[in-house]
Amino acid sequence: MLEPHPPTPAPSRPRPGLTAYHESSQFKHWRYSKAGLDKLRHELNEKSKEVTDRNVAAEKAAQESLGHTSSLPTPAYLSVDDELLLVRFYCSHASTICRQGFGSPEEVEATAISYIKRFYLKNSVMEWHPKVIMPTCLYLAAKTTNHNIPIKDFVKKFEKFKADDVLDLEFLVAQSLSFEFWVRGAERALRGWALELQSSPVSGAGERAQRALPKALRALAASRMTDAEFLFAPAQIALACWRIADRELTDAFLEAKYDGAEEGKLPFGIAQDALLGISGDLETMIRAGEAQQDLKKVKEVDKRLKSCANPEKVPGTALYIQRKAEREAKAAEERKEKQDKIARAREADEMVFGGDLKLPQHKDDPF
Repeated sequence: MLEPHPPTPAPSRPRPGLTAYHESSQFKHWRYSKAGLDKLRHELNEKSKEVTDRNVAAEKAAQESLGHTSSLPTPAYLSVDDELLLVRFYCSHASTICRQGFGSPEEVEATAISYIKRFYLKNSVMEWHPKVIMPTCLYLAAKTTNHNIPIKDFVKKFEKFKADDVLDLEFLVAQSLSFEFWVRGAERALRGWALELQSSPVSGAGERAQRALPKALRALAASRMTDAEFLFAPAQIALACWRIADRELTDAFLEAKYDGAEEGKLPFGIAQDALLGISGDLETMIRAGEAQQDLKKVKEVDKRLKSCANPEKVPGTALYIQRKAEREAKAAEERKEKQDKIARAREADEMVFGGDLKLPQHKDDPF
């Protein structure tokens, strides 16, 4: 894992303390400005290239030490956009598995996708391929939302995956999330807006809200394929989904809300024009998330990734084998040191208190 970059706060965001969301780790540690998010990703991409360069050289040396001829291709590094393409593809795949594979509640799906996206703000695709990280994020999300799936049942949904393939990465993922597992998605806010919109002055507002709900939920699912959660509050995302689902109903409600507000008091703590501006930006983002991914482009990027993946993280490479042996040797040494320490402590106790008590050899032998 590369060194974490501190989040860059969005200058226009509200002050903490207004809601539970603004008090949360999600707001404090996973909320960014657009410029800050772009900078973070570009710095991470550059650092990953440097790490991979060093490890490619180490892989060549490791191959030569084993008497092999090095045949490594010249790395064709991924851009930030390339990395995002793969991450979003596997976010979409996680959504499909949640819905069709496990029938998981939406809370699990939303949390798993957030975990994947957060992981790749601390790690590069060139360090860890999303196909090996996504299952662990999904498994962890099921646990942290109290919808645990037994590991033996879980791995059946992933071809060629064993339990250890998921469990061995659990600590890495948790560490990359800074052990902050709580995710406040926008679904609750979306359903809250559904109740509010029933008071819209539009005729048949209640029925319209019910009819528009499935479309709003589809827009919410599309928002998860974007950076919306890193840039906006859940309630703002939910409102944009409703404006996509039924703009007339939503805007009529907002108009009535602002017209009826007491002088000097702003509904939702923000001016109407500013709220609609944020919603417009979000709607553009969500519609981009609804677009079908170019699978040909995804395959091309994935193929290029094979040439620039960090060999230290690729099973079967000489460097992977070498580093694994080094870790095992270090672990064995630490175990031996621990055993020696216990033995020395036992010897010290015996010098002070004598050895272990011995049972009599014969029934009548008092000694």
